[in-house]
Amino acid sequence: MKNSLLIHTTWAIIVVVAFMIGVKKPVDETPSYSTENDTNSGDRYTRRSQQRGASGTTQGRVASRGSRALGVPMNSKKIKINLTEKGIKSLGQMIQTSNNPVERRIAFSRLLEGLTHENAVLIREQITHMSSRAGEWRDFHYAWGQLAGQASVEFGQDSKEMDMAACFSGWASANPRAAMDWYESQPDDSKNRKDIKWAAVHGLSDNDPIFATEYVLNRFENGDKDAGKMINHVASSLLRVGSVIDAAQWSENLPEGKLRDTAVGRVARDYAGDDPSKAIAWLTSLPESQGQSKGVGAVFYSWAKSDPEAAVSRINQMGVSPIRDTALAGYAGRIVYQDPAAAIDLANTISNPKSRSDSLVRYGRIYLRHEPEAATQWLAESGLTADQKKRINSSYKRR
Repeated sequence: MKNSLLIHTTWAIIVVVAFMIGVKKPVDETPSYSTENDTNSGDRYTRRSQQRGASGTTQGRVASRGSRALGVPMNSKKIKINLTEKGIKSLGQMIQTSNNPVERRIAFSRLLEGLTHENAVLIREQITHMSSRAGEWRDFHYAWGQLAGQASVEFGQDSKEMDMAACFSGWASANPRAAMDWYESQPDDSKNRKDIKWAAVHGLSDNDPIFATEYVLNRFENGDKDAGKMINHVASSLLRVGSVIDAAQWSENLPEGKLRDTAVGRVARDYAGDDPSKAIAWLTSLPESQGQSKGVGAVFYSWAKSDPEAAVSRINQMGVSPIRDTALAGYAGRIVYQDPAAAIDLANTISNPKSRSDSLVRYGRIYLRHEPEAATQWLAESGLTADQKKRINSSYKRR
């Protein structure tokens, strides 16, 4: 124990000494996040938001409602430190050789605090031993992108490592107009456009989810099959920085169709954690859609765990309808592994024949796997068709 304490104390002293060697007097400065000029207001995504906002249409309401929850631009004053070349290399050595993860993280943080246009490449050299999937690798290039913009991205174009996307995310988060102008200047078949489309979603979402929404809508209109996943990420960003009510308003004001359905379902999952009763009130106020259905199922799936009595009470208040069917399926889907017989009883009350059949087959399979004797008796007395029984038994026999 004493030897271990001595080792960690020694490393702590080394961290402090290395830091003092490499650090000059701190200066208070506002960093320049990009090499690009932000005066270009001709970006087509920005124009689109402004046009819709001016006309009072759906997207204008999205922007006005969502902006309250979007935080502030990333240009507030920060305290930066000046690192010498010797200090950078000392901290880099610590990152590469320390067995203590806290000490490695402290050293890495010092490098980020001292990052400048001039020393970025040298700092990068201190982490090239890391996997490009490592969090530190991504964090450094994101910070570099915020600082140097196009210069960092173009460095990544010529690098053998996977760093260009992270740099672009950082650039898009700090200076979205300049980043997207550069992106749009790339040929349609350019490798750059394919590699960084997701980086654009991540960076824009970090700075301005409304801007990110416009980008995703544009991708969807041009046939991008990943647009649904992209809007899901934008929804997650809105939920992270704002209230679930703001996110709900944003989602319901998206254009009708696949993207709105995806966004509504994503928001509903978080809303269920905050207040399932209010989440259902919101969802039932929306027009009937796949998004509404997915959302209701997600809420009752969550509600069945947090307050099953309240969830059942709410279901009992519902008249026969597709929403009630979805609520039953969501609730039963949560309890089926703990009480498959009860889940099957609920599934039997689903009004839609196909939904009821699919649920009974799905839950019957689970019942047969977990309680084969009881399930076999239930199956014999269930009144299910020969085809339904075959579907349940075939899954059990394959195991």
